[in-house]
Amino acid sequence: MSTTDLFPASFASTTTPATVAATKSTDVPTTRGGETFAEQAVVFGSHHHLVGVYHQPAQSIDAKTAAIFVTPGMLHHVGPFRLHVDLARTLGCRGLASFRFDLSGIGESLPVGSRGQSIERATDEIRQAIDWLQREHGIEQVILFGLCSGADDSLHAAVRDPRVSGVVAMDACGYRTGRFWIHRVGHYASRLVSARAWKRMLGRRLPRRSKNSAPAYRSIPMGTDLREFPSRKIALREFQRLVDRGCRLHLVYTGGVSEYYNYENQFFDMLHGVRWKNHATVDFRPEMDHVAMLCEDRKWLVNRVCEQMIEFVHTGPTQPSR
Repeated sequence: MSTTDLFPASFASTTTPATVAATKSTDVPTTRGGETFAEQAVVFGSHHHLVGVYHQPAQSIDAKTAAIFVTPGMLHHVGPFRLHVDLARTLGCRGLASFRFDLSGIGESLPVGSRGQSIERATDEIRQAIDWLQREHGIEQVILFGLCSGADDSLHAAVRDPRVSGVVAMDACGYRTGRFWIHRVGHYASRLVSARAWKRMLGRRLPRRSKNSAPAYRSIPMGTDLREFPSRKIALREFQRLVDRGCRLHLVYTGGVSEYYNYENQFFDMLHGVRWKNHATVDFRPEMDHVAMLCEDRKWLVNRVCEQMIEFVHTGPTQPSR
């Protein structure tokens, strides 16, 4: 396929109709664990500017439901260390279709489209992805997966699109509670009585006198930047809207966000007042890093996320509360 096939000269035209048909590539059969499914690269969107990969299982457990993977930060549709590829192919083996795509200006998607805050732009592009799935494959409801800012985008989009029947969010928004500070103080108190911790700290603080020693470089500290959570009041209201609509939720929190989340069930404490109706479950994995880089962590995460999505399919969304 040539570049002009994927990106026609008129892609940036502001007059391009929103119903423009997506450009498709030939389906590529893929085998994993003895199961075969198709992977199809597509170009879609109101300006024909978004690029994604659709995974179609050979035997579907629900032809009306698909998963969508929302990219975190500046990463493209394969996800961190190919997480989205692993998730999509595992779901394909288990009979669930999925779609992973690049938000505008990231990866292969062009920086064309709506302006404004990035979370609103992402919400609009997730809507366009659902529109494409609905039009091309008859998908009526989707389950979103997002990590970090992808989790923020997924939850924001879910509130605004009733076709989202479930969300699996990893290291989503967090709000410190009284118990958070107790755990935080306990963590540092235990280090005060640790000889090893003192030795390590002094080793970093005291200058080395050896002439042959290399200069001590410090790594860049993790920032508290780039993500702006909604106020707790807004979060309470929006989570309640999702639950009342029948949307299923599963949250995974890791040790990578210990700056704002550091104990089991903090999610329910920080959002006290939401009537969950058994629609939300949480995993807390303090030993896991933010992107599940280790093989054992990746294996657990892929299995857990796929397990939850399949469960969402089987249980389905509940009827909205009146």
